[in-house]
Amino acid sequence: MTNRAVVFALLRYLHLMNSARNVLPILAGLLLWVGAAPKPPVLLRVHLQAPEGAKGQISVPVTLFNPAQTISIQSLPEVSEKEIRKVSTRVDGTILVEFTGFGQTKLEVGTSTGRGLIMVVIVNGRVVYAPRIDTVLTNGCLLLPAGSITAEEMAQINGDVEHSKEQKLKDIPRPG
Repeated sequence: MTNRAVVFALLRYLHLMNSARNVLPILAGLLLWVGAAPKPPVLLRVHLQAPEGAKGQISVPVTLFNPAQTISIQSLPEVSEKEIRKVSTRVDGTILVEFTGFGQTKLEVGTSTGRGLIMVVIVNGRVVYAPRIDTVLTNGCLLLPAGSITAEEMAQINGDVEHSKEQKLKDIPRPG
C-alpha cells in the first residue's frame, strides 16, 4: 500500500467516524423513543366453537390443551376486551372478568345460542379456558382458572378500561 493510499484510507476512516458521531445521538434517541412507546392492549376474546358444517361462517382452527384437540372457532369474538368493566383476582386465585352491560348481553346471547358448544377464551393469542357451554351466563361475569391471566395483563386491562372511561368523559360535550 502506498503512502497516498494510507492517507486516503485514514481520511475516509476519520470522515466515517465524524459521520457516526453525528448519527449516533439520533439512533440513541430513536431507540429511547421506541422503548417509551405505550404497550399494545391486552387482547381478551371469547369465541364460540363453529358448528359442524356451518356454511357462510368464517372459522379459524385452534388447539385446546385439555383435552388436547383442535376445533374450529368463529373468527369474530362474542365478547372482547372492549366490553370489560373490570378484572380481579378472587381469594381462591381464580380470575373474575366483569363485563359492561353490552358485554353482559352479548355473553348471555352467545351462551344461550351456543349450548353444547365449546366457549374458548383467548388472552393475547393463547387459549386460557375452553369449557363446554352447559348453562346460560346471565350475570355478565366469567370466572377463569387461576393463573390464566398474569398480574401485569390484569393491571393493563384495568388501566385500559380506566383510560377509556376518562377518554369518553372528555369527549362528551359540556353544556354551555
